[in-house]
Amino acid sequence: MTARTTIIFLLLFCSGALVAAEIKIGFVDIPFLIDEAPQAQAASSRLESEFAPRQNRIKEQKAELEALRTELEDDSLDATARASAEREYRKIERRVKRDEQEFREELNIQKNQEFKKVRVNVLDAIAAFAKKHNYDMIISDGVLFANKTVDVTDKVLVELQQSIAKNQ
Repeated sequence: MTARTTIIFLLLFCSGALVAAEIKIGFVDIPFLIDEAPQAQAASSRLESEFAPRQNRIKEQKAELEALRTELEDDSLDATARASAEREYRKIERRVKRDEQEFREELNIQKNQEFKKVRVNVLDAIAAFAKKHNYDMIISDGVLFANKTVDVTDKVLVELQQSIAKNQ
């Protein structure tokens, strides 16, 4: 649904609903919730600790590569030693590039999986909040302005924080 369609729908809905009964509408900033949810921070910490050893190995490989590059700059190397060092340098350089690319790809896949779970958790929390507090509608994307009286983002964040505390 486009922003324009959403606005038209809301105007039609609100004008008809206001005649029948008072409605309760809230706004939620989903990107903020996804960034600030403790579930997202826990996922980031898990990923950091899981991928730290590989990241450290890549740093060590880069240091080895730098040391070899420094050795290659030494003018006292004879032709045979220089050729051997250059081959070793290219071999390590290819390995580092390959390892870095694999690392980034795997990290991105894991991040996407983790944050998909977080997004589902946030959406479930929003729905639960709306039901618990008798909201008729919670809106998000496409809103150009939301008065603080209808912005329930912080309240949903509190409930997300409470739900993670219960699960620990």
